[in-house]
Amino acid sequence: MITRRDFIAATAATISNPLSSNAAGAHRIRSPLKAVPRVRTLISKPAIDGRLLLLTDGPQEPPKLIRPKALERMFGAGTSNMLQQPDHWRMIEEGWFSGDDLFEPALEKDHAFYTWHANYRPETEAHDLLYDLFRDQIDSPFGLRLPSLGLELAEHPSTPRYATAKLDGEWCLPNLMAAVCERTKWIEIGCSQTTGEIER
Repeated sequence: MITRRDFIAATAATISNPLSSNAAGAHRIRSPLKAVPRVRTLISKPAIDGRLLLLTDGPQEPPKLIRPKALERMFGAGTSNMLQQPDHWRMIEEGWFSGDDLFEPALEKDHAFYTWHANYRPETEAHDLLYDLFRDQIDSPFGLRLPSLGLELAEHPSTPRYATAKLDGEWCLPNLMAAVCERTKWIEIGCSQTTGEIER
């Protein structure tokens, strides 16, 4: 079976748009691109309660996704069910899909919006990354507080899902940075954002 690396090397010079009718028929792509793991950066914003809300450097709004029909046309039936939203974003960034093959998840009108909100919204993603990182210190599925870090992780009663990670103040950032560095190289703590809208 042709690998993604072999496919790209073999066809990069001849296929400028993998979705053009000729290219799709003559050089069918065998498998979709999968998102490459990357270091996530956590930033902080002032929260309305005086603490700091942590967010990832992910998209602030749901980015465009690839329509299921376009995925099935290129890769076969059921492909859409096997992909996560970052896989869509990577293929779009690589230029594999564009134009009418894309759609924007509509606010509270489709499953894709709920999926983004529950997994990739910057606040929720920050919560989930830290929840997984400090799982050995968690004894409740709904939230926890780590007093030594001034960190609170909370699941809120909300549909779609909304979860947050908050610090008691900027003085907590160095301790959080040290604790995160001890456990992983895949999460970094960025600069605090002191401007912009105060988050809830």
